[in-house]
Amino acid sequence: MDTLIFSLNAVLPIIIPVLLGYILRQKNVLTDDFIKTGNYFVFTYCFPCLMFVNVYSIQEFNAIYRDIAIFSSISIILLILLGLIWTLLFIRDPRQKGVMIQAFYRSNFAIIGVPLAASLYGSGSDPVTAIVLACTIPLYNASAVVFLTIFIKDSHHKISAGTIAYRIITNPLIEGILAALLCLIIRPYMHGWTLKSGGLRFIYKTIESISKITTPFALIILGGQFRFSATKKLLPKISAGVFAKIVLAPVLGLTAAHFFCPQFKGPEYAALLALFGSPIAVASAIMANQMDNDGELAGQILVWTTLLSAVTIFCFVSFFRSIGIF
Repeated sequence: MDTLIFSLNAVLPIIIPVLLGYILRQKNVLTDDFIKTGNYFVFTYCFPCLMFVNVYSIQEFNAIYRDIAIFSSISIILLILLGLIWTLLFIRDPRQKGVMIQAFYRSNFAIIGVPLAASLYGSGSDPVTAIVLACTIPLYNASAVVFLTIFIKDSHHKISAGTIAYRIITNPLIEGILAALLCLIIRPYMHGWTLKSGGLRFIYKTIESISKITTPFALIILGGQFRFSATKKLLPKISAGVFAKIVLAPVLGLTAAHFFCPQFKGPEYAALLALFGSPIAVASAIMANQMDNDGELAGQILVWTTLLSAVTIFCFVSFFRSIGIF
């Protein structure tokens, strides 16, 4: 019962704002114009602030974290390849290909995974999750830009490697990460001065304030776009995306950790369960909308992985507790 309550406490704060957005849309409090503008605002301004705050919070990168960094990065790359192969074989609509590939690997690690890992193993998992965050978020967003771009035919100009690279670099989420990494690189040479505590700390506090509205606002906007009527026609693809994200990815990832990384203990498994088992990232639906992919399918996968992850997380946590990991 404690595990069930924990799982609900981890997931319901994500579900409830989505339901609120849906109710407000039904009552015409949220209009189509507001949702469209809100999508642009949260993607262009809010998410970069959130990325900056998450990455800037990393204190150091020691050799002890090398294994978890390498394992998490390789695992995400393999899941990307698995999603790419499956999509090329079974998905015909170009606007849905990038959306389905994301469903195999892109978890809501920054928003749900980090607090989930902390709840599972306390502060002992914080350094590990920070390292995993630094490795995976750039990988998530760079790959998402690629896959949400390469399948879309542009009638005005040919999509080239240079165009894709430009879109990666100018992606607002990547810009937020790169800005934070630049600050981390120069921080050791600032003689103890940091953006958080220095004379210019108002800059960090402003960025942090904006980052705090990202998740609830993005979820409310997402709820306003949710259409139950769309579920039936998209059901096969929604089912495949949900299964890939909250069942297949954690089973493969955690099994690989057991066989190939016996040195991993509680903190590492807490971080990996959060990485692989979290529902798909909120930004996946926002980016799909902004980059002319099937935002409706992306939103459906986001909502249903979020709803059903309460069950799967409960099962995984119960299993790991039963074998003494947590």
